[in-house]
Amino acid sequence: MFSPFKLVAELISFVFQIAFLYGLALIFVIGLFIVVVSSADKKEWNGEQERIEYIKKVYPKKEVCYAIAGCKVNPDTGKLIK
Repeated sequence: MFSPFKLVAELISFVFQIAFLYGLALIFVIGLFIVVVSSADKKEWNGEQERIEYIKKVYPKKEVCYAIAGCKVNPDTGKLIK
């Protein structure tokens, strides 16, 4: 015989099962998206590895003139004449 309470109980259990499966699928898709996006900016996809190179700048040593009247400067090189 037809029982409306049994029908409602089965519909509710069916909705819970479908919601659980869609939830698992959604978690899987979001996780896959995060993995793909986080690894997309790495250069390992092209076979290259990211390297950090440090460049040390060398500045010329400045000469200081302590004479009160000033010092003579070579106009070609800009260095002090001693």
